[in-house]
Amino acid sequence: MALFQKKKLQNKLPVTIDLRDDYFFVNGKQLTIPSRISDLTDIFGEPRLVADRNKESKFQKERICEKYNLSPDKYLEMDYYWDELGLLALTYDKKTVHCFWIKIGDSRKYPMEMPKSDFTGALMINGRPWQDVVTEKGGTSGTFKLKLGKLHAWVVRYGPKVKDVKQFQVLLNDDEKLVFFDD
Repeated sequence: MALFQKKKLQNKLPVTIDLRDDYFFVNGKQLTIPSRISDLTDIFGEPRLVADRNKESKFQKERICEKYNLSPDKYLEMDYYWDELGLLALTYDKKTVHCFWIKIGDSRKYPMEMPKSDFTGALMINGRPWQDVVTEKGGTSGTFKLKLGKLHAWVVRYGPKVKDVKQFQVLLNDDEKLVFFDD
């Protein structure tokens, strides 16, 4: 019971995320994509789980399995929501994080379920406030891809200004290989 309480309390801790070229720090702990979902639950506590969020078509599942060399019998899409923190991790196999989301603002227009709260912690990009980097790199476009190194972040915004940013989606670049964890 004490362990459960400890995990629950972690959802209330202040969170600092610093996106770097090939990895990111969460409260000082270095992670990357792919990461083990267990590494995130150790930091953030127990998430809310949502299975097969898109109820993807057979074709879509086959495409994902082929692209990532994942056996179809191991495919089970699972999303992990830390609602109080505004964070979300996506997996195709319930173990390996292939995308890490940070919800900055109201994402009602986005076509999938989002965490119930916005991220209120500190978000940095290579040690700089995210707002400065978005202003410098994003120009006046809406959503844009912010290339970091082997990682990139889709910066989703519904207009040209920093205040229009709604989420960051951290992923591997297309030319990087996603490796699934067996354990």
